[in-house]
Amino acid sequence: MTPETFIDFTAPNGLNSWYHVWRTGTAGILYYFDGDYWDLDDTSINWPEEGDLARLAIAAQARNLMFVAVNTPDEDGSGDGYTWWEDCKANGRYFRALHEPLAAQKPGVDSSNIWLLGYSGGAEFITYELLDRGIKGMTSGGAIIIGGGGANHPVATKKKARPCIGSTAMHWWVGDRDVDGATNPPEWSALSAAEEGVAAYRAAGFDTHLHVLPGVDHEGYDAVECLARALPAVSRSAGLRAALSDGWVRLTRDT
Repeated sequence: MTPETFIDFTAPNGLNSWYHVWRTGTAGILYYFDGDYWDLDDTSINWPEEGDLARLAIAAQARNLMFVAVNTPDEDGSGDGYTWWEDCKANGRYFRALHEPLAAQKPGVDSSNIWLLGYSGGAEFITYELLDRGIKGMTSGGAIIIGGGGANHPVATKKKARPCIGSTAMHWWVGDRDVDGATNPPEWSALSAAEEGVAAYRAAGFDTHLHVLPGVDHEGYDAVECLARALPAVSRSAGLRAALSDGWVRLTRDT
């Protein structure tokens, strides 16, 4: 399962970055947004054929989903590092400009079924921008929101967001030790953000689920495990193949 890697893309608003694509399925698209980083060597987005991204590609294949991992177009790593959540409106325009032609280029893939998976700053990007303002053509799918995911009040009042209300499953995964001081910024609490996001999206009519993980801090998440528990594999045999390929036996219990 060899990905197409480091594909350059410049949006009409001038933002530029790159993404990776795995042709792992046709039933929909799984997008991944990583957390903040100061150095590319320290983020999984820079290592598409090993670690977290390789495992997520296997999990996407078990769910018949094409997998796309997108790097933030943020070009200023000072302060809070390279992030999705800073300038999230402009970053949202970048992502939508990338998604629409990418979906058009893959006519055999159901681009109405979109799953969004984000960790930390990537989680904030999903809730503050992508599902709040909506994604053109998205009428089903969901979100796996890990270690964050706050919201403004009210949410999803924009026209593009309305088709997702009632048809989009949103799962927050957050550790009970992921609170103030667990990460940067030091005054930010992923647990409080998740509770805030769940309340806002539940009030808007989304199918929301909050999973609080005992004893877990900001570094203790497993994105594949969160995905597996929120979205079953297309069959038990597919889940078993994914587990064997991944070398992670627990996956079979979640599929």
